[in-house]
Amino acid sequence: MRKSQKPHCLSIVLRDSPPAELQECQCTCVAGTSLCSHLAALLYQTAHYSQLRLRSVPPVFSCTETEQKWHKPRTMGIKPGPGNKMVILSARLRERRLVEGIRSSLYKGISSSLLEISLLKVHDVYHDLPADEAPMITTMAVSSDVPLVDSIFGQVQEGSVLSYQMPTKTVPRTRPHTDAPSPPQLPLSDYRMGPSTCAFVCSEHQHHHMASLDTSLETAHKIEHST
Repeated sequence: MRKSQKPHCLSIVLRDSPPAELQECQCTCVAGTSLCSHLAALLYQTAHYSQLRLRSVPPVFSCTETEQKWHKPRTMGIKPGPGNKMVILSARLRERRLVEGIRSSLYKGISSSLLEISLLKVHDVYHDLPADEAPMITTMAVSSDVPLVDSIFGQVQEGSVLSYQMPTKTVPRTRPHTDAPSPPQLPLSDYRMGPSTCAFVCSEHQHHHMASLDTSLETAHKIEHST
């Protein structure tokens, strides 16, 4: 049983000025003498409430007071994938390690090809037997009419478990174009931006900021080449 932790007491003093300035902050946590994560989260939450123009903290509704969300698809969480790439780890963070976990130990136990052509003629071999006496393989829809696909273990029937849990490793087919022309040197030497239609007078701080953005054509070529 986990021991209940006392909530931290936070104190933030802001200066009423555009923009607001942080004058004093304090938290009862270990890092509370400086700007800890609790104070940063409170500042971000306060800024979010300010953007929403809320005059008070909105109430927190329980799961029974809000709309159910199990019918909505989740963008994150458990996603389907091959079984050999899944790793099951412990739910306890202290016992979780990247090198450990339960992994798939499925391997090919025979040296020959996985599928024999004679195995596809199941109904032809057991067509005289009744359904209650025929072997279980007759209920697996094994037939020569189903097309075969490649897997890590060899060719298997399309739609079988091995066909989508152990697919073949696909290598992207890329072909470099050696005869392609070299890209132009950017920015273009004969390109000039047109005059701006805005007319305003910059302050001294804005003037220095605009002057710091100015660069030569040689420096622009070096930046473009490095990025």
